[in-house]
Amino acid sequence: MRSPFAMLREIQRNSRRVTRNRFDRVQGAGFVLFAFLAPVFVLKMESLRVRGTSETLMLVRVYETPGENGARGQVQATKIREDERTASWHGVLPLAEVDLVQRSEWRGWPLVTSHTEFATEMKVTRLATCPASREPAVRAAADAVCRQAGRVVASDSVRSHAAAWVFSWGAWWVMLSIALAVVLAPMRLGWFLYRRTRTAVRQGRIDRCHCPSCGYNAKHSILRGRCPECGSELYERPEF
Repeated sequence: MRSPFAMLREIQRNSRRVTRNRFDRVQGAGFVLFAFLAPVFVLKMESLRVRGTSETLMLVRVYETPGENGARGQVQATKIREDERTASWHGVLPLAEVDLVQRSEWRGWPLVTSHTEFATEMKVTRLATCPASREPAVRAAADAVCRQAGRVVASDSVRSHAAAWVFSWGAWWVMLSIALAVVLAPMRLGWFLYRRTRTAVRQGRIDRCHCPSCGYNAKHSILRGRCPECGSELYERPEF
């Protein structure tokens, strides 16, 4: 009984060796190169693909209470709901409506790899009863109410999503490799058709006892095994 090692050696000896052509080498080199280029694309998309939103965290109405003997009263502020914007207030002088707004930005593609939350901003809408000189007092009163509610964000915060970053890296790696394969596909097809056509032409010449390279009628030179016209081998068909 033959040993498994002897059978394996015979299989390896009689097996057809698979050769890699130039397109396979280019595809393999591109696959390795894109592994290093993919992080560059992920970082670039963080600056190109930016989606921003603006959210109103709090609504504040600033008003002035009536003073004694016609004197100017005290500026106060209170939190209101969205449906109370158009409601009229009695006994006080409305000065302005303040929206506490926070902007956010999501960066990256195909997944969000970075999320930035900016510091809150106050958007002051002065009413006709509020002169420009009173805007600092309006802002101070609104800021006190917002800080008391704990909705003020003093500084920007940036968060990076590691899982999304790794997934985006892999996605760009695959997409770039597929793009290279798509570009090489017509070239591969053209080269395959050329080889098949060339092989068929050479085989037809050999069947007619002609030189496979130049097509010279070599019936009288078969025994010598070489074409008298171009000097090519008559019995061996080279691979193209």
